[in-house]
Amino acid sequence: MARLEALRLARRQARAPRGWQRLRWAMLGLAAVVVTIVASLPATWMADRIATDTQRRVLLADAAGTLWHGSATLALTAGAGSQTATVLPGRLNWDVAFWPLLTGTLRVVVFQDATMAAPVKLAVTPAGWTVESGSIRLPASMLEGIGAPFNTLRPDGAMRVDWSALQGRFTGNQKSGHLSVQLDQMSAAVSRLRPLGSYRADIDLAGADGKLQLKTLSGPLYLEGSGTLGRQARFEGTARADPDAATQLAGLLGLLGRTENNVTRLRF
Repeated sequence: MARLEALRLARRQARAPRGWQRLRWAMLGLAAVVVTIVASLPATWMADRIATDTQRRVLLADAAGTLWHGSATLALTAGAGSQTATVLPGRLNWDVAFWPLLTGTLRVVVFQDATMAAPVKLAVTPAGWTVESGSIRLPASMLEGIGAPFNTLRPDGAMRVDWSALQGRFTGNQKSGHLSVQLDQMSAAVSRLRPLGSYRADIDLAGADGKLQLKTLSGPLYLEGSGTLGRQARFEGTARADPDAATQLAGLLGLLGRTENNVTRLRF
């Protein structure tokens, strides 16, 4: 009897490793299927997600490739319901590294072949995110997506954005870094006088908010001011016109704010 029980135990022990091996191979097979599915996700899937998450302010049109390696035409709008879009020339290209995902890090290389001088690397971890320093040239018309007062002015001109290394932490929404925005030969649909001037905005990210400083590089419309960015964003400044352009700019200054002693107060 004891010999029979020992034989049965030996058989169960012999079957156990084979059962574990089957389970292990099944798990590996399932993992391979999941990886294959994710790896073959089309770029259009990501385009749909970005459009939804940005309330259709950022659109990836004519997306091609996969979630990992793809390209698209980048279009910027004023949001859901907008009838117009600013379409950037060239293609936005991206590459997502697979292996860092296994350690919880998303690494992406982004390059816009017509507006960026060099690719930029982005990284996202459970703790926060980082962006390499870089620059991009954009049409000033994309500012309409910010809202007032740009959606009324409908600006036009050349815009260049340069930034240092940027980083942020999800805990407390802490951010750091510096951006500069240069606006050259600006004009507005509500004014016949062209150009209105060239301007520079410096943005310092610190803590949960950022600080904005605006100055004029050339007129005839001079804008100065400062403000904060974040949930309680605000801007206060002044606008004034060259004396020989005051009549032509009176209507535009009236849209920007209240004028006293030839100086218009800006509050947004």
